Amino acid sequence: MTISKIIKSALATSLLVSALATAASAKDGVLRIGTEGDAPKFSMADPNGNVTGFDADIANGICAELKLKCEFVVQTFSSLVPSMDSDRFDVIISGLGITAERQKKIDYSIPYATTPLYFVVAKDSPLAGFKSLAEIEKAIEGKSVGVVTGTTYAKFIEKRMPGVDLKTYDATTQQTADLASGRIDIAFGDSPTWMDFFATPDGANFTKIDVKIMSLDDPDVLGHGMGVGMRKGNADLKAKVDTALCKMVNDGKVKEASMHWFQDDYTIPCKK
Repeated sequence: MTISKIIKSALATSLLVSALATAASAKDGVLRIGTEGDAPKFSMADPNGNVTGFDADIANGICAELKLKCEFVVQTFSSLVPSMDSDRFDVIISGLGITAERQKKIDYSIPYATTPLYFVVAKDSPLAGFKSLAEIEKAIEGKSVGVVTGTTYAKFIEKRMPGVDLKTYDATTQQTADLASGRIDIAFGDSPTWMDFFATPDGANFTKIDVKIMSLDDPDVLGHGMGVGMRKGNADLKAKVDTALCKMVNDGKVKEASMHWFQDDYTIPCKK
């Protein structure tokens, strides 16, 4: 066989394999979703392998837009990004924050959601009725503000409000205990923390200031929100997922899911 025929034969084989792979993918019509399965309200897997929660709603919405069937692959959160190279799943949907470190290993969709942050005070506090971050920043100078140590929330306060008496805690239970006992004037944390706190007897005496802090308010500190993770270089899949997410954001589907699970709107506006 001549070199020319060998090349032509190899090319024909390559095209056939590619066509078969494409056909199999289209025929299968499945999008495999890597998710944690043990993160209440975000991703919860039952003994039968059924996955529910905010992440599942986002995944199912994407699959509906792309006319694919969702197939969930449940494993520990810390193993999700390393598993991308093993072809166990096509995308990660598991409250996955967009970070510079992870971006070295995987690609992300557009950000679609972020956990809101709030200041919490006693119901009779004069701060309770404030309506802007500027008002809060001015009023809490010199007051004690409790945050969980090592969080982006603590870094946000340190950067934006250096005049406060910052109190740090190793756990939210310690933070809320000091708030309830009056040892701190204000606490700062995420929406799920305050949902749980307000459901307790101590929490009944407190309220969040109606000023929602989102990652977009300071992405350098608070990050860029949650995104769908995928293997690097899959531009076609990224474009399809981005389009699906943008439609879900604009149609209110992301808001609907977050209101259902968190009684709060976690949506990040689509900038596509």
